[in-house]
Amino acid sequence: MKIYQYIKHKPFSIEYKTDYTILELASLFLKTGNVSAIIVKNREPLYIITNTDIINYFLNKDEQKTIKQIIQKYPKKIITIKENADIYDAYKQMRGASIEHLIVVDDKNRLVGEVYHQDLIMKFVEFALKDELTGLNNSRFLETIIQRYNKTDTRIGVIFIDIDNFKQFNDKFGHKIGDKVIQDVANQIKKSIRDVDFGFRYGGDEFIVMIFEQPKEIVIKIAKRIFDRITSLKDAIYNSIGVSIGVSLYPEDNKDLNEVIKLADEELYIAKNSGKGKIESVN
Repeated sequence: MKIYQYIKHKPFSIEYKTDYTILELASLFLKTGNVSAIIVKNREPLYIITNTDIINYFLNKDEQKTIKQIIQKYPKKIITIKENADIYDAYKQMRGASIEHLIVVDDKNRLVGEVYHQDLIMKFVEFALKDELTGLNNSRFLETIIQRYNKTDTRIGVIFIDIDNFKQFNDKFGHKIGDKVIQDVANQIKKSIRDVDFGFRYGGDEFIVMIFEQPKEIVIKIAKRIFDRITSLKDAIYNSIGVSIGVSLYPEDNKDLNEVIKLADEELYIAKNSGKGKIESVN
């Protein structure tokens, strides 16, 4: 992933010629909520002042000094990275220099953004837990959720979803369209559940949804909502998508969450074998 795809912090920049005192800059930090200010000269980064720097300046009684005086008293090497660099390179650079803020520039060395070390860490955590194609949680995170809730009293509705005749999308239109079908299904799943629930890409064209602390009738209702959203999609290339769904509940159907997932999978295949395009649930 390239830096330019990831930048989410609009940099707070100050022209070098606008010579604030540190006290005035601290006031701006408080008003704007910024944690850093990039000093620029003709749009090129010259210096960076972070909230930690501000604290140190106050401790050293430098609050009345101007930015120009601070730059002279505390010179520092400005560290930048090109906007088309990889975020892994950004992380290595930040780790190697022991910095929390990295300035992003274009090919002409003009300021375009800023990335924070903590944000990169969270992004890597997201990479580890999210399916890259769909943005849903991945099977690794599913295992974590199973371990967390198995043998507890938490009520969980499991909805197992499989795209009907998925192979035909790849065979007829190619893998890019096949990927689009998977993404479109994932997007409808996201739209159909609450923030407290979980959607997973289980593998290939299979998905699992976990609905927390809801009775069976609500879980079935959500399964139907997902089914209706997916099957009502219309696309100029692939036309429409069919899905089959299996539903089970923990701990009502089994006191082992792994077994409840298997039960939902079994119900899914009952739906598949009885004509597809159906929702089946454990009685």
